[in-house]
Amino acid sequence: MVRTLAFGTTPDGTPVRAYELACAGVTARVSDFGATLLGLTAPDRAGRVADVVLGFGSLDGYLDNPACFGATIGPVANRTDAGEVPLEGNTYQLPQNDGPEQRNNLHTSLTAGLHKRVWAARMDNEANAVTFSTTLNDGELGLPGARTFTATYALVPAQEGGAALTVRYRCETDVPTYVNMTNHTYWNLAGHASGSARGQLIQINASRYLPLREDSVSAGEVREVAGTPFDFRVPKPLGQDIDADDPQLAIAHGYDHCLCVDGYEPNGRPRPTLHAEDPASGRTLDVAITTPGAHLYAGNWLGDDHAKDGASYRGQSGFAFEPEFWPDAIHHPAWEQPTCEPGHPYEQTIVYRISAS
Repeated sequence: MVRTLAFGTTPDGTPVRAYELACAGVTARVSDFGATLLGLTAPDRAGRVADVVLGFGSLDGYLDNPACFGATIGPVANRTDAGEVPLEGNTYQLPQNDGPEQRNNLHTSLTAGLHKRVWAARMDNEANAVTFSTTLNDGELGLPGARTFTATYALVPAQEGGAALTVRYRCETDVPTYVNMTNHTYWNLAGHASGSARGQLIQINASRYLPLREDSVSAGEVREVAGTPFDFRVPKPLGQDIDADDPQLAIAHGYDHCLCVDGYEPNGRPRPTLHAEDPASGRTLDVAITTPGAHLYAGNWLGDDHAKDGASYRGQSGFAFEPEFWPDAIHHPAWEQPTCEPGHPYEQTIVYRISAS
């Protein structure tokens, strides 16, 4: 049964709620503010429980939240060159909020994007799920279409053990538009307040990655990971190569890059993408996705005091793994394009399986 809790009130007086989903010893907390994953509590190999998701203990933290902890990002995640979206013979302008002279766009809008609004919520006790929904008017946030977005979180026992949290995103529109959503949860499998995640083992099924320009926008090149710090095809600690002498790491002060996940098929089923493990606790995280890529961000710029449970976060206190179409794809027609048209909704699915070994 889905449990509902009060989670504060927005400055304009709108009540915000949190929803708890529990099964197989795992509890996920999500909120209608930003369709946000607030926390996920799971046992280690000895049965000791800890929350492995970075975030805040009250709504106040999420009202600011420049790190986008747990957030549903959209309509367009990641960086867009000059904030321009050429579509159907027109060029649409996203807010310019990132990079030199604020030339580019990051995550559509850091002040009014999907993660900054209260969504409607519908609980499904039989499925142990909650579905959030919100709308944007034609032209709102710079893009065409009367759009309806939904985000469904469902927690069920996993066949392989532990529990699986499935996140399904969908957008419907009345005219062609541009959508590239993601989930921006940060993970630390030792527990969100345990310090650095650099020692956690990471494996990613990606043989290529997207290098960045100096302003962190995709350079338009697709590069092999072999022989670079971006090769996670064999498990290694997150921090093993993060300080390597590599121009791409220097641009981002660590990992902040989209990895091109192997085996993408349009409309395909979620495919295994990431396996992460905390050696000390034995907690493991397996992520399956349907998008062509996922952005690995090692939390290089984190600097958050007064987080939940009194925690303070610093660089690499957690890592984000953000499933997405390749960032700035709209300016690279040869890349797979996220399509959202009347009768052809945008959809993606992410499966997070948490267990211990």
